[in-house]
Parts: sequence; C-alpha cells; structure tokens
Amino acid sequence: MAETQPALATTKRKFHKLVDSIAASTSTTSLASTLQQSNTSTTSLGLSATPEPPNKRPRSSNASMERDRSISASQARIQALKDQLLTPRREGTVRAVGKAAVSKPSTPRKPANFQPYSQEQFLSRVKTFADVKRWTTKPDAINEIEWAKRGWSCDTWNTVACKGGCEKRVAVKLRPKRKDASGEAIDMSEDLSADVDERLVERFRELMEKGHADDCLWRKRGCQEDVYHIPIANRATSSAELLSRYQSFKPIASDLPLLENITYPDPSVDNILERVPSSLFNSSTSAVPPPSSTSDTVAFAFALFGWSGTSESRISLAVCNHCFQRVGLWLSSDTRLKEMSKKLDVSIESLRLNILESHREHCPWKNAESQKNSNDGPIANMAAWQTLQFILLARQRASPQKDRQARGHSRNVESVDLGSEPDYPRGSMESYHGDHEKDEATASLQEKWKKFKAKLRRTTSKKSLKSIRSVKSGKSVKSTSEKEKENEARH
Repeated sequence: MAETQPALATTKRKFHKLVDSIAASTSTTSLASTLQQSNTSTTSLGLSATPEPPNKRPRSSNASMERDRSISASQARIQALKDQLLTPRREGTVRAVGKAAVSKPSTPRKPANFQPYSQEQFLSRVKTFADVKRWTTKPDAINEIEWAKRGWSCDTWNTVACKGGCEKRVAVKLRPKRKDASGEAIDMSEDLSADVDERLVERFRELMEKGHADDCLWRKRGCQEDVYHIPIANRATSSAELLSRYQSFKPIASDLPLLENITYPDPSVDNILERVPSSLFNSSTSAVPPPSSTSDTVAFAFALFGWSGTSESRISLAVCNHCFQRVGLWLSSDTRLKEMSKKLDVSIESLRLNILESHREHCPWKNAESQKNSNDGPIANMAAWQTLQFILLARQRASPQKDRQARGHSRNVESVDLGSEPDYPRGSMESYHGDHEKDEATASLQEKWKKFKAKLRRTTSKKSLKSIRSVKSGKSVKSTSEKEKENEARH
C-alpha cells in the first residue's frame, strides 16, 4: 500500500510557523541580552502557537506585523539608551547602562584640615572654645588661641582634638575637680581656687605640637602669628563692615540700653559722628541714613567697638565675630540696673556696660598684641577699636593737610599702608584733648624748623656773597700786577 504524503498546505503552514517562532525568539533574546531585561509581552507573542481559524489571514502575515512592532519597540528602547549615555551627567546623579538614573545626594567636599593661612578656619576653631560649659579659663601660654593656632578644636570638657586631621585628643587638666558637701568629686568641674603648676603648663605647651601624630602637618608648624589680625587699614572695607554692624542692631533697637548706661573710652560717639566724613553713610551700594535717634547712636557705638546685633529665641544679644563673646542686652536695661543697684547697694554707674572690656582678653578689638598692626606705621601698637577710629578720623586729625596739598604733596589716607607720617599722632586715642596738644606741639616744631631753614638760607647767602667778592678782588689784584709788568717790559 502506498505511503500517504501530507498535504502541501499543511507542510507550508508548519514551515512558516517554525520560521516565525525562530525569528521572534531571536529578536527578543538579542534585545534582552542588550538591555539586560526581559520583554515579557514580546516573548509571549513570539511563543504563542494557537491555531488560526481557516477563514483568517495566514499566520505568517500576523507574525510579520508582530515582528515589526517588536523591532519598533526595540529601536525605541535603544534610542532611549543612547539618550541616557549621550546626555551630560548632572551633578549628584549616577547613571547606569540599562538602568534608570539613581539620584545620589551631593555631599560638599570638606576643606583641607591644614590651612595655616586661613583666618576663616582659625576662627571656626576658636569658636569651639567659646562655650564656658566645655572650656574654662587657661593661662595665656595655653589659652584657646594658642591651641587653635596649632590646629586644635575643643571637643568635650577641657579636651581638644585635631578634627579632620590626625584625630588625636589631649585632655587639658590643670586643677582638681570641685567637691560637693559630701566630699564627692563633681564631674565636669574645676576648682578655680587651686594654684596652677607651671611645670604642668609647660607640659601642655609642648603637647600643642607633640600631641599631634608624627605624620600630621600641624606637628611641623602652626598658623602665622598675625592670623588673628583684623584688616582695618583699608578705609572702604572697614567703613562697609562698620555700617553692616550698625544696621544689624536695627531689628533690636528697642532692646538696646540707654546711652548713659554704657561706657567706653574717649572720644564720645557724638564727637566722632561730628568728625567723620559725610561720605561715610553714602559710601556703600545702598545709602545708610546717619544716626538720628538715641538708640541709633547707641547702635553706632556698639558697631565702633566691633559688636553686631542678633536675636536668638527672642533674646537680643550683642555678639563679637572674633572672640565670640555674647552679651545679653537685657542685663543692661535701665529697669534691671536700678533693681540691681538697690539690691546690691552700689551706685548704678558701677553696673553700666563697658562695651570694650566686655570683649574677651585675647580679642583683637581689645588686645593690641592680638591685632598685630604694622610696627613701622602710624597705627603701631593700636588695638582694633583704636585703629578703626584712626582710619575714620585720619583726614580730620591731620592739621597740616591743607599745607601739604598746597605744596603738591597731598596724601591718600584711604589706606595707612603707605608708611609713617610725622604729622599723624601715634599711640592711643583715648584722650581727644591730648591729641590736640600733640598737634600743637607738632605745629610748634614745624615753625621752629622753618625759622631754622630761613636762617640757614641767609647765612649761606652771606657766605656766598663773601666768596664772590673775594674772587672778584683777587681778579682785580691780578689784573693790576699784570699791567705793571707789561709797562716795565715796554720801557
């Protein structure tokens, strides 16, 4: 019996079905391997083998349409991948191939720990010592300024650490702990009545350097000596900072003490306001109105001595941005001063706020050694408050200024870095009358010098006339003798 051959249509249908399956599977697999993720919908379409009813189109046409859709989807995904790869990387974002962008919070880069010339970092270390709950008063040789110059910050109670550097720690213990009524030692306390051993102070002074690790750069050197210096010598800069401090008291003007309840060295603020140039309050980008009320005058006085105004938890404070001292203005209110005067049975004058002495002892606004002005100029040995007043009033204090301008030797007083000037008084500005006496003494010396030069000119002119006459007389004698010789020769 002859073998039955399958129908031609059935064979072609099976063949096309096999080809369509292979093509769909291949395209899906290659795309999945490229993008590292599976396309479930495309794969299921390629693997479905449900027979079509006879009255519909052939399977091959449907598979071709599905393949075209798959290719279009693949091209779209490839294009999206190209966009991800070719798009510039945004800051704080990490992109992975075939994966969605993963946002990563950008962390600012920490500044280098060893920057001996940076005053900003030095002051940030000094600020860590400002809390009296963590750092008590130490001798000058090992005070907070000396520790900060060597890269140390206050970490915990009387303990310093090289933060961001070698991370070494030194516990600075000079006195024993205080004891309570039962004789137990009180934690985080210090008996300030006990004497300090000088050998212990010297030991801690050595640990400022040797307390660092061997490979720490702070062990090799510390900050420069004038890192605490406040640059006031430039008139434009110092005036702008003065006005900024003055304006900081505007929001808390109602909490400022009365003018008669604050003290400071002479001259008075009213005197200074009369003598400062009129351009002071118009020098900044936005004009600042000059003081027009008593509270404005008090605010200007605080600003002259380095204080800025702020409010924390509804408490008005005067703060110094160099020694980080904080003064509660409510302590100097007129009502409280009168109450304390009655309670303590003392005069109200002794309770007034001294806006210079309220700074810490090492503050350059108060301490001329910390300010470290140039030794060869008119502001030598001046603290910052004296330097600022000298810069503001230098043009008015120079009495022979007009004479120098008339001689064509006018001096630019915008900066004092031009060297010393004999017409400018040096030293303290605590007494306005003393300055006038110095000016008068300088004027009298100049008058004597002018008289001496005039006398010198007269003397020189007389000598020159005598010499000229002697020369002329010599010539005349010589000419007479020559004539006599000629006459004898003729005879």
